[in-house]
Amino acid sequence: MKWHRLRLLGCFVGALLIGHFPCAQAMAVEPSPSNSPPLNEKELLPYKPKGRATAAGQVFLSSPSGKAFTQAGVSIYLIPTVTYTRSWFDRNIRASSCSSKREPSTSEKTTAAASSSDCLRHILDQLLSDKRLLPYLRTTRANPSGHFWFTKVPAGRYYVVSLLEGGSGPHKEEHSAGMAWLTIELEAEEKATNLVLTDCKSSFC
Repeated sequence: MKWHRLRLLGCFVGALLIGHFPCAQAMAVEPSPSNSPPLNEKELLPYKPKGRATAAGQVFLSSPSGKAFTQAGVSIYLIPTVTYTRSWFDRNIRASSCSSKREPSTSEKTTAAASSSDCLRHILDQLLSDKRLLPYLRTTRANPSGHFWFTKVPAGRYYVVSLLEGGSGPHKEEHSAGMAWLTIELEAEEKATNLVLTDCKSSFC
């Protein structure tokens, strides 16, 4: 108890001396440790052959001003939903493990954007580096307007994920890195169109 009081007193004195409150600043959020369940390749077998379904849509993020921005040529991944990938997705993407809950100051935004980009890239690389999973993943790229297409997709449930780290058009200073994602279920020969792949931080979702 005494140590706790002394620590609080030290923070308060530091705030008076240097004009801000360093102890209240949020620490950078690190990705969760890898505690994924084992990969069961039997769950993935239905996703390996070519199918007859298609999926098409647009990938974009929302800028701080509320406008959408795209990134030409960005990769979009179609990831089968199985026990292994569900654990990765829920732990790292749905839970937004790279985001700080504190609103950064103007001077911190550039550094925060770079840190977030590195964190998100690391999370995605964790999955893509698993060579056992690669035969079951499908990848495409967005055109300059952010539109994308997947063809010859087998029926099943999928995560659609894309990491955007830049943008096209004016006001590039507003752009920041982010993970756009979507969950879909495709039936055999289904043609899913107008899919919206974004970060769900705005009214676009």
